[in-house]
Amino acid sequence: MAPPSDVNPAAAHQTKFRVVPKKSYSERMSETRAEIRRIMKEALRSITQDENASMRWPSYWKDIVVKYRVVIVGWPHDEVPFRNLSDVSNLQKLDLLLRGWQEKNIYFRRISEAEFAMMDAERQAQAGEM
Repeated sequence: MAPPSDVNPAAAHQTKFRVVPKKSYSERMSETRAEIRRIMKEALRSITQDENASMRWPSYWKDIVVKYRVVIVGWPHDEVPFRNLSDVSNLQKLDLLLRGWQEKNIYFRRISEAEFAMMDAERQAQAGEM
């Protein structure tokens, strides 16, 4: 080991700095997406009592709403379009979603058969307009 006089304080500081580097934007995006997905999966499995339930973005209507009679409530549609988290390319928007799920402002809610019938009729009417 070198005597203390030979130690370069700047080099020691650099080494210490590299041990815990600041995460890149991309890493923070990935971690935030992963945490949202974890929370959503837990919430979906809890409300459906199905340990294999998982969010399916392209088939949300069929695989979540129709199958389990649950919907996502509180999604901030004005700020973040309702789509696969992989398609959300803005950390602020992902942070907004994460806070919403963490604070229970976004959540899964069971719907009644009457609510489902009304939603289904609206959906079919919209499809007929296209």
